Amino acid sequence: MSDPDLIPLTDLEQPRENPMIWNGEEPAQGVFLDTGDALDLLGTPTLQIPPQPRLPIDFEPGPELRTTLADLRSALHGTASGGEPGRCIELGHLDALSLQALLEMLGEGEVCGNVSLDGVSYTLNESVLPGLWQGQGSDGSHWLEVAAVPQVVCRAASSLRSASVSLPDPLPESLPGVMNGLAVLAEINEHASAWHEGMQNNRVLNFTLLPMSPEDQQLLLDVLGRADLVLESGGFGNCKVMATTVRHVWAVQYLNAMGKTILDTIEVGRIPDAAVAAPQDLEDSASRLDEILDTYLS
Repeated sequence: MSDPDLIPLTDLEQPRENPMIWNGEEPAQGVFLDTGDALDLLGTPTLQIPPQPRLPIDFEPGPELRTTLADLRSALHGTASGGEPGRCIELGHLDALSLQALLEMLGEGEVCGNVSLDGVSYTLNESVLPGLWQGQGSDGSHWLEVAAVPQVVCRAASSLRSASVSLPDPLPESLPGVMNGLAVLAEINEHASAWHEGMQNNRVLNFTLLPMSPEDQQLLLDVLGRADLVLESGGFGNCKVMATTVRHVWAVQYLNAMGKTILDTIEVGRIPDAAVAAPQDLEDSASRLDEILDTYLS
């Protein structure tokens, strides 16, 4: 048999490219998204095994922890049934072991956030039960909250400056590169000024379908600014909700599992649904909390 008839051998000593990794992928882009750290939001998709509870087998909840769990059950069922608004449950009175046990029971969900209000920085993490949040403040505060979205987020959003925004003076119409920025700002002004709580749906401006030059993007950043209020929702992809400095104006961006921006938008209205627990989520969380507590407290 001649050499051309033989199947060529693969040189196993030469490294081969991973077929599951895309080469040459464009970096994540967006009007309000820094391109420098976008890939750090998700990185390369990997299989993640949920962490297992680390409570001792012989752990026995004390009276204070049992009282806290009973309050939590009551708050979640009350909010899920629509009978009462969200409630906060302080955690400062729990000892270290009880606090660890509580957080192990509730786990970590896919939504987190950071917000500053009145000189205090807050870190927010949703548990595995949508609508049940853990909050910690730089002032030493630590609490659980049952709500579609934490109240500190609502208060921070309400404290932002109201529309309408002031356009640059003089207008940069003659600047090279500015194409749609002024028209977009005019539309944001119109909808933000007219928006009220009685409206059911947010107004969405889709930058993915609208040509926006770098000069347009910089114009929007200069006029709208960024507030210290960011919420992120994970999962297979990633959604990042960022408040501008203008009340009711939000930058919302969706990334796929490879860190590429697939949808870049501005939403005008209430806090975007991507970071808010739906009523059905709260009902499901109430049922799941019963199962968790029956497991640990029986």
